[in-house]
Amino acid sequence: MRTVIRRSVGMARVVVHLARGAATMAIIFPFINDVRKRQTIKRWSDGVLKIFGMTLETEGTPLAGRNGQSIMLVGNHISWVDIYAYLSVAEVKFVAKSEVRSWPLIGWFASNLGTIFVERDRPRDAVRVGHEVRGALDAGQAVCLFPEGTTTDGRVVLPFSSVLISAAIDKRVPVQPVSIAYQRLDGEACTRAAFTGDDTLVASLWQLAGGGRSVVKLTFLEPIQIEGKDRRLLARQAEDAIKASLNHLPRLSSANGKQSRLAVAPYQAAKVDAPVEAGGSNSA
Repeated sequence: MRTVIRRSVGMARVVVHLARGAATMAIIFPFINDVRKRQTIKRWSDGVLKIFGMTLETEGTPLAGRNGQSIMLVGNHISWVDIYAYLSVAEVKFVAKSEVRSWPLIGWFASNLGTIFVERDRPRDAVRVGHEVRGALDAGQAVCLFPEGTTTDGRVVLPFSSVLISAAIDKRVPVQPVSIAYQRLDGEACTRAAFTGDDTLVASLWQLAGGGRSVVKLTFLEPIQIEGKDRRLLARQAEDAIKASLNHLPRLSSANGKQSRLAVAPYQAAKVDAPVEAGGSNSA
């Protein structure tokens, strides 16, 4: 019963926070400048992490939004919460699956923040999305891709697709790899925020509202210059940089250059999530 009450209270806080954000975006945003909009989005994103008991830690320097410099960020992907970790520290336009657009309130926020939605079941939609990404880079914006094409529980990084990364080469902008990891307070892996498989948004919110504390670690790695590289090499370099940041072993290749298997560090795979305080809960 205590668990149900705790989760219900947490869900109520989430709903109130979402409602406040929606009201702010609908009523106040039309009358404030871009600087104040950015500050408001940062505070709201900070609030999302706080409600879920998450402390954000960052390493490295995010180049997004610096002096109107266009840049492409590429990162591993664990949860829809990743977005709010990024927005807490940088002004970024995301590429996301089209299903997000139908999510209550969160989809509305994503649309109004200029998210570029991709229809994953329509391969040719990548052409349209590529044009939009190039347009955003032309406008001096930072665009963030999750080239794995799906989410994981954080204990493996899947091979990166190079399709949309080609836009960085076309527009001659650097690519900055970014790794994200969710950890318990003792530094061990935490899967509470993982949004994988058949998970629904409501189930994820219910899980996160259950209490517990964790750390979101966002690491901005050295940008990769695009000169002399094709899209596949660029994607592979970004993937390897993120794996190294997370202490994962690099992807191994067979003699003919084809992928042979994925590997993660043995100690990484052995980590298990556990409550960090009374009332904490594990992700399925």
